[in-house]
Amino acid sequence: MHSMKKRTIEKEHQAEERRKKVLMEIAGAVVVLTVIVSIGLSHLGTDKVNTSAGVKAIKKLEKADVSEVETKISNIEKEEKQATEDWQNRPLSEKFAHAVILGDSITTGFTVYDVLDTSKVAAEKGMHLDQTGDLIRTAAELKPEVLFLALGLNDISGTDGDTDAFIEKYKAVLANVREQMPDAVLYINCVLPVSAQKEEEEPVYAKIPDYNTALKAMCAEEGITFIDNTEIVKDEYYEQDGEHMKAEYYPIWAEHMAEVAGI
Repeated sequence: MHSMKKRTIEKEHQAEERRKKVLMEIAGAVVVLTVIVSIGLSHLGTDKVNTSAGVKAIKKLEKADVSEVETKISNIEKEEKQATEDWQNRPLSEKFAHAVILGDSITTGFTVYDVLDTSKVAAEKGMHLDQTGDLIRTAAELKPEVLFLALGLNDISGTDGDTDAFIEKYKAVLANVREQMPDAVLYINCVLPVSAQKEEEEPVYAKIPDYNTALKAMCAEEGITFIDNTEIVKDEYYEQDGEHMKAEYYPIWAEHMAEVAGI
């Protein structure tokens, strides 16, 4: 046991030494570059070369936290990876590996049509904003790094066109979500539009754009990204009730969320 612990310490020490060596090599490269620039400028007839910027860069590098440097390198590698076509074309199961969508009966379509695994969706039919307590607890148990909210359609008629009352209810949901999932990155989907026929049957739905305007403003105030899905909704995607969506819509919706969130 003692020898194993000793070997572990030695490996950690060696790793630390390698990281320091990399930093020193970078510092050395900065020094060489500074000298080369100095010589080049002197050959051009410059009387005095100011190397203070290079010296400051070296000193800053010497004081840099190794973990900070590694994080920056990791972020650069991540950005390069995300720019590749292969990464963008990953299956939805991979894109939503650390994400959960919380919503109402429309959201249940992700699992009904096998677009996403049940562990990636927390949704119930007829869900209103002030009924989300148990649903939020269910989502919290899944420990998502990213949480998409897809709520609100059932509250249009419930608030009878009063967007202020709607936003008040939504903010209460946000407070609960943040309390139970403080580390999750939040995204809020717009309230999906209904078909023209459904809007004619229930005129209050004509105010959905007003609700989305208020929702978008709330997101800006709360520092949350608002996802507008209205442009990807087509008449052929509506079920007969003019409110719910057919299977074809869900992969398109999921891809749009993934694109906006960069997952």
